[in-house]
Amino acid sequence: MLCQRCGEREAEIFLTQQQGDGFYTEDLCPACARRDQGLILGALIQVQTPGAPPLSPAQEEAIRDALDRAAPPGPGPS
Repeated sequence: MLCQRCGEREAEIFLTQQQGDGFYTEDLCPACARRDQGLILGALIQVQTPGAPPLSPAQEEAIRDALDRAAPPGPGPS
C-alpha cells in the first residue's frame, strides 16, 4: 500500500484516530510521518525555550499545515 500523502513510497506507519462515533485512518511512509513530527516537536521546543525567538509566520503556517494533515476531515470536537 502506498503512502496516502505522497503516493510515492510504501506506507509503513498506520495511524487511526477516533472522533465521535467515526474513525479516521492515514497510512504514511516514514519520510512523511517524520516530516510532520519534526515540525511539531521543533516548534514545541522553540516556544518553550527561554530567549528563543517566536515562530515566524512561515513556521506557523508549516505547523498549521502539519496539524491540518493530522486532523480528521470534517468538524472538530465540540
